[in-house]
Amino acid sequence: MLQLVHDQFGTVGTILVALFFFTLLILWVAAISGIHEYPYSEKRKLLITVLFIIFPPYAFFWLAKDMYRQYRILKMEK
Repeated sequence: MLQLVHDQFGTVGTILVALFFFTLLILWVAAISGIHEYPYSEKRKLLITVLFIIFPPYAFFWLAKDMYRQYRILKMEK
């Protein structure tokens, strides 16, 4: 598989593709760990975690929504 990616994108492109997917993996793990900070019930946390695993794009949408919510909270504190 790496040979196929290298043939398609070259050396620099392969490094950028790998960096992109590594970044997505880090954000996905951050979303899963972020959900466990909230005072949700254990049943809701489990449901959302399973949803994150089955449908990974939901984790990115949740993370973006949470970052925006935190931005609004910090903006109101000023």
